[in-house]
Amino acid sequence: MSDLSESKIQGYMDALNSEFTSTDGCIMDSTGRPWILWKTTDLYAWWHAFEASSRTPLGRKFMNACADQEEYFLRHKSMLDVGWFRRSKRQQDVIQRRWNTYGWGSFNVVKESAQTLLFAPVAAGFALASKEQLAGQRFKSEWQQLGQKTIQFEWTPDPANLPPAPELPVLPWGTFSSLAMDSVAILSELEWLNGGWALAGESVTFLPMDAFTRLFHTCRAYQHTLDSEHINAWLTPQLTDGDRSVFLMIAASMAGLVQSSERPIYIEGTSSWSTLTEHYLAPYGWGRPVNVESLESPHGVRFKLIDSPMLPFLVGWLVAMWERGHGRSSKFSLERLDAFWLLEVDSRLEYN
Repeated sequence: MSDLSESKIQGYMDALNSEFTSTDGCIMDSTGRPWILWKTTDLYAWWHAFEASSRTPLGRKFMNACADQEEYFLRHKSMLDVGWFRRSKRQQDVIQRRWNTYGWGSFNVVKESAQTLLFAPVAAGFALASKEQLAGQRFKSEWQQLGQKTIQFEWTPDPANLPPAPELPVLPWGTFSSLAMDSVAILSELEWLNGGWALAGESVTFLPMDAFTRLFHTCRAYQHTLDSEHINAWLTPQLTDGDRSVFLMIAASMAGLVQSSERPIYIEGTSSWSTLTEHYLAPYGWGRPVNVESLESPHGVRFKLIDSPMLPFLVGWLVAMWERGHGRSSKFSLERLDAFWLLEVDSRLEYN
């Protein structure tokens, strides 16, 4: 049974349809920035694989990235400038409407707690941004997961000044900008369940890709745990050491996501890729290849990809699906060609 009225749920759906459009398998907001529709289980699986690929605990880095991105949104849209009449209640209403619209759950500023299925560092980052913007000062944040859905926050005032959140960092990929005009078809399949959005009974949530970009920019400085076989077989000649390191961490972590799922992946030739990407990738905002063609080897394939912030995720998806579909370890090369990237994937057994 729904915990909200049908009219409120429809209002959130209307807001999504008004906010989001799609192009090239990407979900874009009204400012032209990309979002991903994550299955909650996928986010957990990806994160555990991604953090395991680093020699450094990354939970607080993820929280800070989400906090910076949410603060940037709140400031950019002046969302909390609601006048002085019943100011606190109206600001709480704005925040709650935002959380509900994107499927984040509920966040009570006064009680300093959230009811959410979001991964705790993500929820903590979004909540911290709102807390700091409302108070006009910085806080040090801690949180406790009290149950499957309950997160309790503890904020301690920080004497540091409150400068604006930094601009989005620049990475060697992600310059994509395009006018999106198509509606987001998957929105019609969403249903309201257990305080958030669901697809076929499975919890999903919209997250801004720019929060992940902020995280990845930070992770360039950290050493990874990838073995030498991955390092030698996955070629990215145009990326610097730091950028290459985090790119390979992302690509490798997507294998953890795919392997933990029950997605059936069958590859009988290049024609199979259209079906796979249109079913598993494009509806959720991961992107899609511009073109797919066979190489001369039995299992080799070349993908032409647009330059977008989702590029590491998309490469990781394609490589992981290739490995799942062929039952082989992969080698790949990724090179930029003008506004596109060429990804060639083949069997590592033939790697010399």
